[in-house]
Amino acid sequence: MISFWTRGSSRHFTADLPDSTTALGRRRTGWRRGLLFGSAALGALCLSLLKPVSVQAQPPAPGFGDSFGSSLPWDSRRQYYEQLPADRGGVYEETSPIDRFLYQVADQSWLQIDYMLWNLDQSNDEIIGESVLNEENPDLGYLAFDRSSGAPPVNDIGGTRLGYAQRMGLIDLNSMNGMRLKYGLETLEGTFEASAWWIFQTNRSGAAGPYILRNNLLGGTAATPTVDFDGVTAIPLLRDSTIANSALIFDTSYAVNYESSLFGTEFNYFWDDKRPKNGFHFKHMLGFRYMKLDENMRQTGVDSEVTTDVNNNEITYFRTATIEADTINQMYGPQIGARIELVDDYFILGAQPAFTLAFNHIDARMNTNALFTGDDPLTPDDESTDPTYDKVTQDKLSPVLSLAMYTKIRLQENFYLYASWDVLFMDAIVRPGETIIYDDDGDITPDFYVDPIETSALIQGLSVGAIFEF
Repeated sequence: MISFWTRGSSRHFTADLPDSTTALGRRRTGWRRGLLFGSAALGALCLSLLKPVSVQAQPPAPGFGDSFGSSLPWDSRRQYYEQLPADRGGVYEETSPIDRFLYQVADQSWLQIDYMLWNLDQSNDEIIGESVLNEENPDLGYLAFDRSSGAPPVNDIGGTRLGYAQRMGLIDLNSMNGMRLKYGLETLEGTFEASAWWIFQTNRSGAAGPYILRNNLLGGTAATPTVDFDGVTAIPLLRDSTIANSALIFDTSYAVNYESSLFGTEFNYFWDDKRPKNGFHFKHMLGFRYMKLDENMRQTGVDSEVTTDVNNNEITYFRTATIEADTINQMYGPQIGARIELVDDYFILGAQPAFTLAFNHIDARMNTNALFTGDDPLTPDDESTDPTYDKVTQDKLSPVLSLAMYTKIRLQENFYLYASWDVLFMDAIVRPGETIIYDDDGDITPDFYVDPIETSALIQGLSVGAIFEF
């Protein structure tokens, strides 16, 4: 019998199977139905393994949209991205005004580093000491009278020994080393520059001799240069402030040691002439300059002296005398000038003259030791001349002229090679070679004193370096 039931209907249909259907036939029909249900269950299991089962999401919590719900899988949620600046200015949320100012200053700046090889001329190559009576060239040999004995020095056989004065040219102040640092900043109206430079402390020395006689004082008719093996160093002295033939004698040795150093700094502003970059430029300059010239000159002379012991034997001993002078010139004041340039893409040719009306603060010192007499080794007392000291401080106006002729060669976009020839002239300064007055009144007390006589100095030389633009 087969029955059909219709949902939602009261109809029921029943049919009787044929009589030929047996119990075995009914069992076979049940086996087939079990196989059908088993296959369906196995297929459902396979599908569940191959494809995730869709699960219906719970409705979002109140106040949240569907696409932002925390219940959604992470890859189904809407994502947000924030674009950050390259530089957030350190602890600032954005670039601060001071940061922007510093960046702009660095972008408009450049730095220059130079090596300097300069010469400091002895523009006043005068005699070390005073003038000599009736003698124009005492450095070529003259008849000098020992200030203590009043007679010329003699050799071992009693022959007269000529004296030779020394000149400041004994000291060579060429090829002095230094360096310069310069910083530049381009502004809307021009260029600001600050620089500092040093001529490093230079020690130079010179010794007297051999003595060359050119004054023909040894007899004969021709002034033939002759080596004088009996010559002595004779520093001319005044006698009671009057020119004479008196001299301070050193018959064994004489040497001069000279120290010099120079420091300078400048602050200048150059106004832009508003012309195209390439071509001829003329820019006015206004600034301030400071310089310090520090020099020391030390003379060391050795002279032999004779004493007699208790047995009436002559004993020779030596007196080592020193004469030292120090001068410091500190010059500062406003300066004006110009910058003249011919500019090209690959090189720059230029000249920079300047004038400084400087106020010069001068310190000049002098001291001596064992100047006239030495210590007799046969006596318990010290007979050497007592040390002396003198100092003068004053202020003067010292004009300063400078000129730099230079070239810049561009190798890369922000890199230049630099070379220049610099000239610096200083007037109304004091130097140790001219600051001592060698006066003597004949007693055992030295009368040397300081008189800061004005002189001048010319400094010139080569500077080479490099310019880096930021």
